[in-house]
Amino acid sequence: MKRNRFGRALALAVCLALALCASAPAASAESAYRVLYSGEVTTLNYLITTTTNEFSLAANFIDTLIEYDQYGVIKEGLAESWEVSDDSLTWTFHLREGAKWVDGTGSPVAEVTSADFVAAAKYILNARNASSSANVLYEVIEGAQAYYDGTATPEEGADPAPATEWETVGVTAPDAYTLQYKLIAPVPYFLSMTTYVCFMPVYEPFLLEKAEGFGLATGNDTLLYNGAYYLSELKPNERRVLSKNTTNWDAENVFIDAIQYTYNKESTTVAPELFLRGEVDEAGLDSTVAAEWLADPEKADLIRPVRQSDFYSYFYGFNFNPTFDEIYEPENWKIAVNNENFRKAIFYGMDRYGSQAVFDPSNPESIIFNTITPPEFVSLNGLDYTRIGGLEPITALGLDTYDEGKAVEHRDAAKAELEAAGATFPIKALVPYNPILSSWADESVVIEQHLESLLGADFIDIIVWAGPSSGFLNETRRKGNYALQKLNWGPDYADPVTFADPFDYGNNYNFMDKGMTQADGDGLIVDQYYALVAKARAIVGDTAARYEAFAEAEAYLIDHAIVIPLGYGESGYIGTRINPFEAQYAPFGISNYRFKGQRLLDEPMSTDQFFDAYDAWLEAREALAAD
Repeated sequence: MKRNRFGRALALAVCLALALCASAPAASAESAYRVLYSGEVTTLNYLITTTTNEFSLAANFIDTLIEYDQYGVIKEGLAESWEVSDDSLTWTFHLREGAKWVDGTGSPVAEVTSADFVAAAKYILNARNASSSANVLYEVIEGAQAYYDGTATPEEGADPAPATEWETVGVTAPDAYTLQYKLIAPVPYFLSMTTYVCFMPVYEPFLLEKAEGFGLATGNDTLLYNGAYYLSELKPNERRVLSKNTTNWDAENVFIDAIQYTYNKESTTVAPELFLRGEVDEAGLDSTVAAEWLADPEKADLIRPVRQSDFYSYFYGFNFNPTFDEIYEPENWKIAVNNENFRKAIFYGMDRYGSQAVFDPSNPESIIFNTITPPEFVSLNGLDYTRIGGLEPITALGLDTYDEGKAVEHRDAAKAELEAAGATFPIKALVPYNPILSSWADESVVIEQHLESLLGADFIDIIVWAGPSSGFLNETRRKGNYALQKLNWGPDYADPVTFADPFDYGNNYNFMDKGMTQADGDGLIVDQYYALVAKARAIVGDTAARYEAFAEAEAYLIDHAIVIPLGYGESGYIGTRINPFEAQYAPFGISNYRFKGQRLLDEPMSTDQFFDAYDAWLEAREALAAD
C-alpha cells in the first residue's frame, strides 16, 4: 500500500516561520477582522454551490479530509492518515476521533464520522438537488454516473435512465472513522480533489430535518459547522459574523476570533475612506484611488499589491446562444458569432495591454497571459503546462496576440461571409459589466472604443451595459444575457481537466454545444473540441500524454477564437491588516479562502513588507522542496 508521509523537520519549520515573521508587521492583539461586502450570498448550501462568494464562506465553516499549509504542502485535516491501493483505485482515509459538529451558537451537536462524507456524496449525486459540483464526483467515482442518471428527470419524450442502488457507488464507510472512495480509473490528482466542496461532509440527521430549508441564506440556523469558524450571526443585506469555533480540532491555529462582514451597496467606493479612519481592516483600491495613494507617502505605506494566489483565469467568452432582448438583435449575433473570421477579428483586435492598464497602469503585462490555464498551475518535469505541446507557440506570442493587420484582414473576410449568410451591419454586441466594479466599467469602455475604432463602427457596435449590482452573474452570464463578456474560472483540483469544465456540454459560460459553429474541414469546431477533451480525459496512466492531449484541446479552443484569454483579470492594490503569506496556499480548490492560520497585524502591510514577506515565502518553499 502507498501511504502518506510527512517528512518536514521541526527545525526547518521553525526557521521558516521566523523568516516570515521577520518580514511582516507585528501581529495585533485585537481579534476581529472587519470587512465590507456588497454582494449577498444566495445560499449557504455548500453541497450545491460552486460560486466563489458562497464557497468562500464554506471554506471557513467546513473542514476537509486534508489541508494545505501556507507553502502548499499537504497536511492532515479531518483525516489523520490515508493510503491508496496498489492499483490506485481505492483510497482509504482514517478520520480523527473527536471532531465535532456545532450549531450557530458554537455548541456541540454531534461527532464528525465517515457516514457524514457518504451522506454528502449521496445528496450531491441526487440530480434532483441540482448540485453544481456533482460532475466532479461522477467523473471519477465508481458507479456515481449511473446513480446520478437514475435520479435525473428525463427530457420530454425520453425514457428515464434505470435507477441503481446507492450500494453500487464507490463511497463507503466501513466503520465510523474509516472512509473509502473507489475510483473508475487511477486519478493521480485525487488527493487534491478532496479539498473541494463536493468532498465536504454533512451531518445527515440535520440535513434530513431541515429538508429544503438546509443551507438557506436566511440565518445561521440552517447549517451545522465543523470548521475553524461558525456563522454566529446572519442578517441578509446587513451583517454576518464568523466566530472562532473553539471546539475545532485545530482551534489553537485559529488566531482571529471573528470575521465581521458589514453590508454596504457602495462598499468598493466607501471602503478606502473607512479603512483610512480605522473603521474597517480591508479595502480594495481601484486604479485611480491606488495611484493617488501611492503618490502620497503616508497613504502609500498603508497598501500593498494584491497577491495572485488563487489562480483564477479570466477570459472573454462569446455567447453562442444569446437570450438578450430583441433590441440587441440576438439572431443577427448568432449568425455573426458562428463565423470564425468574425470572432478572429475581435480576437486579434482585442488590445489586452490597453484594457488591463485600467487595473495596473504601470505593469499591465504582469497580469496578462495567453492561455485559459494560468502559468505555474501544474508542470511536467519542471516544464510549465502552458509551454507543453500546442500551448507553447500560443504562450510564446506574449502580447503579440494583438495584431491590427490580422484583425482587419479577418474583418474583411467576415464581411463578405456574413453578408452572404444574411447578417446585417453593424453587428450589435452586448457587453455587460458589474457596476459595483468601476474598473470593470472603465475596461469595457476601453474595449468598446478600441474595437469600434479599429474594426469600424459600421462593422460592429459594442454596447456596454451596466448590469444589475445585485445578482449580476444570475442575470447576465448564467442567463445568456450577453454577446461578449469577461468571464472567469477557478480550478477545483490540480489537473488541466479543471480548466476544460466551464466549456463542457450544456455549460452556462458561452452556451456552446454539439453541432455549433462552422466546420473547419474535419467537422464542426465545437464537436472537434469535445472529441479532443474526451481523448484527453481517457488518458489516466500517463501524465505526460494526458497533459499533451489537454494542451492540444485548449490550444484548439484558442486557435479557433471560441474564447479570448485575458489573464488574471485584476491586480492593483489592497489595504489590509493580514499577511497573505500566512494563509493556506493551493492553486486550486478553496484553501486560499480560509482565515485559519492568519493573524491580525498591528498596522496594514506596506508594499516593501509585502515583497520582503514574498521573498521569505519563496525561500521557504525552495527549502522545503530541497528537504
